[in-house]
Amino acid sequence: MKKVALICAICSIASFIPLLGQDTTTLPDFTIKGVDIPEDYDIAQSNTLRVTLPNVDDKLVKRVWSSFARTQLRSKVRYDRKTKQHLAEQANIKSYGSTNLEYDSRQSGKDVNFEISFQETSYVETEVSGFSQRSINTTNLQRNRAARGVLEDFAREVRREQTRLEMVQEEKNLRKLEGELRSLKTANTRYHQEIKQAEERIQKAKSNISQNEKDQVDTQKKLQDQQKTLELVKRKMSSI
Repeated sequence: MKKVALICAICSIASFIPLLGQDTTTLPDFTIKGVDIPEDYDIAQSNTLRVTLPNVDDKLVKRVWSSFARTQLRSKVRYDRKTKQHLAEQANIKSYGSTNLEYDSRQSGKDVNFEISFQETSYVETEVSGFSQRSINTTNLQRNRAARGVLEDFAREVRREQTRLEMVQEEKNLRKLEGELRSLKTANTRYHQEIKQAEERIQKAKSNISQNEKDQVDTQKKLQDQQKTLELVKRKMSSI
């Protein structure tokens, strides 16, 4: 009878557990690939929750988590060299309270698998008919539901940072193109000035050619006159 009662209690609690992947928030071009929340009985026993962040770099994820933990969870992340664990101590999870978290981030191809783990026990040990038995810890059910919200908020924060960096890069690209356009316009103005100056030089050269031809005619006439004058002087010299 006790076992039947326990199973009924489990089913009752499980009926309130949201199905995996029912995220009602609409995000353009982005969906959380997976928030790994155990279902039914296991949701209250699991100490680790995971989220897959698509098309992101592990360094960016860690940087965003450090900021997210500090501002949203009021926690400071640190690395424990002895245990080789990344910790977020006294993380304040909304609708649950303060708790210590371990976290891990791993690159998997283009994606990053990020997980948080709780340090406290996830179940209650009870003794039934001389046998040790685990029972549902409703506090941890509440905790894991709250933690799922934390991971979903964090995933959106990662996406926002990705989009912000993308915007910064596109702004750089825009400024680069604007600079290229200014350079092209400046070059275009210079080319027109060079053409104008060249046309002025051509006009001046044409005028010089015309004047040169006139000067040649005048000089040719003077040359002929001078030759005649010279002939007269030579005749005069011969007559003396």
